[in-house]
Amino acid sequence: MNTLKKVLTSRKLIFIVLVLVLIFLSGFYILNYQQHLENPNTGVILKNYPIGETVAVSGIVTDVHTDGFTLSDNFQGTKVSYTIFSSVKVSNGDQVEVLGVLGNSYQITASKILVVSSFDYNFLLVRSAIAFLIFLYFFSLYWRFDFNKMEFRRVK
Repeated sequence: MNTLKKVLTSRKLIFIVLVLVLIFLSGFYILNYQQHLENPNTGVILKNYPIGETVAVSGIVTDVHTDGFTLSDNFQGTKVSYTIFSSVKVSNGDQVEVLGVLGNSYQITASKILVVSSFDYNFLLVRSAIAFLIFLYFFSLYWRFDFNKMEFRRVK
């Protein structure tokens, strides 16, 4: 009975079980999240093409026209180019999220647009990387991982 209690309360076993649960839940989410979307995205559009319905797509601006722009999205290796009709000013390379009504030939009449300029997007990545490196530096000053006990220990 004592050995069973030791095995069930072992940190290694608990860690392995929690990692397996995390992997299972992540896989379940990946397989089922599209069934619960409020507005169809590129995956649903490629499977069903819900013409006349409100859709939510995102991607990178590849071309700017007088009455809108072209949005490029890549869904599981399939490239899709949307023609977005809107008066919002965007530039090539901007990250854009569009909510609008889907028409023929991947044309969308936008009702809401969120634009993240390419500079803002790259700056966000750079400052996040710098913050992560600073965090790792200070964390490594005060904590060490003990692989035998599978726990973090404070450095004295």
